[in-house]
Amino acid sequence: MIRDPIAYSILRGSLTSILVRVTGVALGYVAHVVLSRWLGLHAYGQYVIALGWALVLTLPARLGFDNSALRFSTVYLETRQFGVLRGFVRVAIAAVAVGSLIAGAAMIVAGMVVGGVDIATLMWAAALILPLALLGVFSALMRTAQRIFASQFYDQVLRPGLLIFLLLALVILGGRPTVEAALMVTAIAAVAALAALLIEFRRAFASPDGSAADYADAGKWFAIGLPLLAIIMAQELMNQLEVLLLGSLADARSAGLFSAAWRLASLLPFALQALATVGAPMIASAYHRNRPDEMHRVAKLNARLGFAFALLAGLVLVLGGRWLLAIFGPEFTAAYPALLVLLLGGLVNASTGVVAYLMTLTGRERPALAIFVAALAVSLSLNLVLIPRFGIIGAAVASTSALSFWNVAMLIYVRRTIGIDASAIGLRPRA
Repeated sequence: MIRDPIAYSILRGSLTSILVRVTGVALGYVAHVVLSRWLGLHAYGQYVIALGWALVLTLPARLGFDNSALRFSTVYLETRQFGVLRGFVRVAIAAVAVGSLIAGAAMIVAGMVVGGVDIATLMWAAALILPLALLGVFSALMRTAQRIFASQFYDQVLRPGLLIFLLLALVILGGRPTVEAALMVTAIAAVAALAALLIEFRRAFASPDGSAADYADAGKWFAIGLPLLAIIMAQELMNQLEVLLLGSLADARSAGLFSAAWRLASLLPFALQALATVGAPMIASAYHRNRPDEMHRVAKLNARLGFAFALLAGLVLVLGGRWLLAIFGPEFTAAYPALLVLLLGGLVNASTGVVAYLMTLTGRERPALAIFVAALAVSLSLNLVLIPRFGIIGAAVASTSALSFWNVAMLIYVRRTIGIDASAIGLRPRA
């Protein structure tokens, strides 16, 4: 029996999170296997490039409200400020809708100016931005209410599940395998998942006192949300940069190979991300109550459990990586050396724990942004130098280097400023 209430809360919520994430990862893996088999390597590469751009543009469309929700909604629920919470949700919806329209229009215009991209591909990729952006915001809000299952199910399980269903329906009906068709069913699946999540959200966040929306903190929401937006944009751009640059500096085939390897390597921080789903609101709450000891216990438990899982997952991927890549198609085994390089970055990421949350949830958004921008510069520089010479191996080296850079830099900064060792070592807090 676990007597520590913090450990009990994290483990209980994390078990739910892990089960949902495992299901979601499996479904996402199956969806991309079906896509790669149906489209073929070249068209699949074009699909992941278009999807990568949509995912990157989803981030500015959110305007940081998915991350600021972890800070504000946690406190508003804890202090029962339901009117302010309702105002936050309404402002978030309006801001994200406007941001999504602007991002989608920019994507279409840029694609038409550059040329070489079918207008239908651009339209369907742009249509993905709004549902993906709102899924991120409402999933974060559900996390703050400790609805761990609901915060992940609709985006990570229902959406890929619907995508698989729609893809199989297309295959059975004899649909022509095109990038446009693949993006169309991807967008439809995202819209359906969002609609289901909104129904759940209305039930979970029904105001018990019928408070009217209060917008008094609106200036604060944008003031904190915009630096958080810049952080997430830099982080997601690092995640997508290799695929986008491989598409430009190499070819769509290389982008497809790297995307498959990256998808497998992303399993290493899997448990850490599941733990952080529960731990991040707890960090925000502990900081609001001025409890650094509680923050340290949350961070230490997250890092140790996350790193243990990463070591085990890394061993499995080293031994079975070729076989797992071959499921995408026989040509994908060529990505195995890149997978080994990416695993190194995953181990560093897992070992440093939730350092990014310790910065962004404690009022240190600007130093965190500076570190991410520096890491993005490292990634861009290395990619431009290494991809033309080494292809996907060079891209993997760039990705691992940038990932390790920002994790270690934040680990040092958090230790010096907050006094907390967020790593798996978990040294005692200092004043």
